[in-house]
Amino acid sequence: MKKEITTREDITLLVESFYSRVQDDDVIGAIFRDLDHFSWDTHIPVMINFWSTLLLDEASYKGNPMIKHIDLHRKTPLNQAHFTRWKALFFQTLDTHFTGERVEEAKKRVNAMEILMLMKIRDSEEGHFIQ
Repeated sequence: MKKEITTREDITLLVESFYSRVQDDDVIGAIFRDLDHFSWDTHIPVMINFWSTLLLDEASYKGNPMIKHIDLHRKTPLNQAHFTRWKALFFQTLDTHFTGERVEEAKKRVNAMEILMLMKIRDSEEGHFIQ
């Protein structure tokens, strides 16, 4: 039964369910299986804090996701196909488990992040990146 996103436990379910989909994905899974550049033990709690901050106004996330993705892009080039798949998997995870206003807010945020990250990645390649 679907429920609204109201607690940190809901965010944990969202994040853990999403990344279980990601691990086996043929488009973006390899990025997350590259243990030289990625740690599940570090990433999952950061993402729980990130989404708790965005959707629950928790103020638990401290970091700069843009810099992290630009650094990742330098090691593993990211393109539109990666972001399209990330978004599709995230939306599927939301729709599988949840309903309500915060689901719609999360989708709006993901759409905005996709556009902004691709723009900032492109700008970083051209030497125009501004944080």
